Amino acid sequence: MHVGELLYQVAEQGVTLRCKKNEDRLHYAPSGALPATLVAQLKEHKLEVLRILREDEEYRRTGIIQCERQAFDLARNYLAQDGKT
Repeated sequence: MHVGELLYQVAEQGVTLRCKKNEDRLHYAPSGALPATLVAQLKEHKLEVLRILREDEEYRRTGIIQCERQAFDLARNYLAQDGKT
């Protein structure tokens, strides 16, 4: 499974992922809300998920785009808003 799809499925479950800056550990809430299959996928892709969470946190903190994915997200959101006006 692609990590983007995994994160989408986690969000669809109403679960929020987080990590501490200096810790290679994923935390999610509400606890116990994820099916075992998604927990297994998170474990398999843990390093990439941690990287994405840290990039997003750094972007929120500084406003500086950290990766291509964030640039594409901004463009998609901008174009979606532009199409509504």
